[in-house]
Amino acid sequence: MGLSSHPDGGAHPPRAPKAGLLRRFRRSERGVAAVEFGLVAVPFFALMFAIFETALMFWANEILEESLSQASRRLLTGEAVSRYTSNNPAANAQAFRDDICALAPTGLIDCSKLYVDVKLYSSFANASAGTGAVTAGGALNTNGFTYNQPQPGQIIVARAVLDYQLFLTSWASAALANIGPGRTALIATTTFRAEPFVGS
Repeated sequence: MGLSSHPDGGAHPPRAPKAGLLRRFRRSERGVAAVEFGLVAVPFFALMFAIFETALMFWANEILEESLSQASRRLLTGEAVSRYTSNNPAANAQAFRDDICALAPTGLIDCSKLYVDVKLYSSFANASAGTGAVTAGGALNTNGFTYNQPQPGQIIVARAVLDYQLFLTSWASAALANIGPGRTALIATTTFRAEPFVGS
C-alpha cells in the first residue's frame, strides 16, 4: 500500500504534493477584505471619534452661548434686581449660573465647572470682556470674576466660561485642549445696554 505501479513494471514511492497547491494558496483572495479592513479600522474609527468629539464640543459651546443669552434677558429687563437679591456677589453669581444651567439640555453643561462674570460699564467704548479666561501657560483664569447688579441704561458684559472635559480620543483631545490634558475652556460672551427699568 502506498506504492504506485510504473509502466516498466517497477514501483515508486508516493508522489509529493503538487507545487500547484502552493500556487493556488498564493492566488487565493478569500479573507482579503477582512485583512484590509483590519489595517484601516483603527485609524478610521479614531478619525470618526475625533470628528464626533469636535462636533460635540462645538455643539456644547453653541448651547452655552444660547443659554447665556437667554439668562441675560433677566439682566437686560431688570428682573435680576428682584431675582438675585443677596448682598453677596458670589451668591448672586451662583444663582445666575444656575439659571444658565437650567436653560441647557440636561447633562450637557457641568454646572460645577461653569464660571460667570457680569460687569457694568458706562458706555460701549469702555466695555471690556475683562481678564482672559485662559492664561499663556494654559490654565483656567477666573480671577476677577464677579457679579455686578445691573443698573438702568448701563452697558452689561456677561461672560460664561465652562471647563469642558474632552473624553473620546487622546490625540484629538491634545489638539483641542487649552487648559490642561483633556480639558478646554468654552467661552460665551454677550454685551448689551440694560433697559431703563426701575432700579433697586
